[in-house]
Amino acid sequence: MTEVLAVDGESLNDDLMAHRTQALVLVRQGFAAVMARPDRFTKELYEDFFKSNPRYQKYFVGDPARRDERTLEAAARVVAELDRPGALLPLLRRLALDYRKYGVREPHYRAFAGSVMTALERTIGEAWTYEAAVAWVDELTMVASAMLGIAAEADGQGPAYWEAEVVAVDRMGEDVVRLRARTAFPYPYQAGQYAAIELGRLPWVWRDFSFAAAPSAEDGAEHSVLEFHVQRSEGGTLSTVVHDELEVGDRIRIAAPGGELAFPAGASRLIAVGHGTGLAPIVALLEEAARTGDDRPVHVVVGESLRAVKPAKPAPASARKAAASKAAAGAAAGSAGTAAAAAKKAAAKPVKGAVDDGEAHYLAERLAELAAAHGHATVVHVGAAEELPQHLDAYVKALSGGGTLSGWGGVAVGSTATVQACLEVLASAGADPADVRSDLFG
Repeated sequence: MTEVLAVDGESLNDDLMAHRTQALVLVRQGFAAVMARPDRFTKELYEDFFKSNPRYQKYFVGDPARRDERTLEAAARVVAELDRPGALLPLLRRLALDYRKYGVREPHYRAFAGSVMTALERTIGEAWTYEAAVAWVDELTMVASAMLGIAAEADGQGPAYWEAEVVAVDRMGEDVVRLRARTAFPYPYQAGQYAAIELGRLPWVWRDFSFAAAPSAEDGAEHSVLEFHVQRSEGGTLSTVVHDELEVGDRIRIAAPGGELAFPAGASRLIAVGHGTGLAPIVALLEEAARTGDDRPVHVVVGESLRAVKPAKPAPASARKAAASKAAAGAAAGSAGTAAAAAKKAAAKPVKGAVDDGEAHYLAERLAELAAAHGHATVVHVGAAEELPQHLDAYVKALSGGGTLSGWGGVAVGSTATVQACLEVLASAGADPADVRSDLFG
């Protein structure tokens, strides 16, 4: 009898697996048809959704083209990972927590899924069969259930957002301001994370910004003071308001923290690559490392952009000499020639935040201070941010001395294209991709 049950159970499992495999084939065929007519799909989706649920339209402010782009990007990632739970669940978690600050609940998911089905039928046409519809319902139900579960778990751990008061808005550099806000209650976060911000002047407009400082016990037990660096961006409604209108005393909302950007625990040496305001979370990570005594050697590679309001002062000759020595020591196991090349490079573009007058990144001086406090940090300014991947490639080759970056880990922060290119450079140099973190989508 046991053998019969075992055989039947195995047969049932095989049938379920075969059914799921066929369902995924139908879903992916349908999505391929969608991507052949993406504009038609997003038009049908949002026309049906807003017509059927006009009260939800307030959540979708901003550029419709960007909204459609993000919708298709998220859908493509989800469909691609449907049979890979290890990749799908982190993606769904990020999406669920992102939607949570809008107060999205089960009725919202149900309404949106209904409009997805309508848009699929109108986009795919005759290829939209009963079997395809069943497959899509099954997968949408699975995805929505997972995201609702993630949101419910997060609800049990803390609020979706914190109310805060602006305590400072200071110009730091070329098109960058520092926004500091004090929450009414303690706000738990980790260095390297980010949070979405909503301004009282722009309800329902949320934008993500990295924390520009590590958590501090000095903030007090009853509140937290959080720091963000906001770059003015063309067409960026929220950033424009921050730069031109936001005042001390204004109220804002700060969503629960997200992201897992951090120096990997298992790496023996570290490299941090960034440009623009992407250096802000790297500053926070260096602050945390110095505070906790994490003195692993770390190389900070800076792509120049967003200059300081005032040029950074040149470092004294002694600092340049020490920086060059550090770069030479950091070229682990390399030949004398490559070590000398790394040292020469560091001396030519002085580390510890010293760069040519008028060309200093707005965080150059802060990075120099943190490098000194850390004790084993080297900051290298390598040139224009647009050429950061090429400069990084040359720098890591000098560091490895013809070898690899095996055992190294780190972070890369900045624009999507630049970060992706930098991740490829580090992987090609031998760094384990699992130990090089970024906050790219998914």
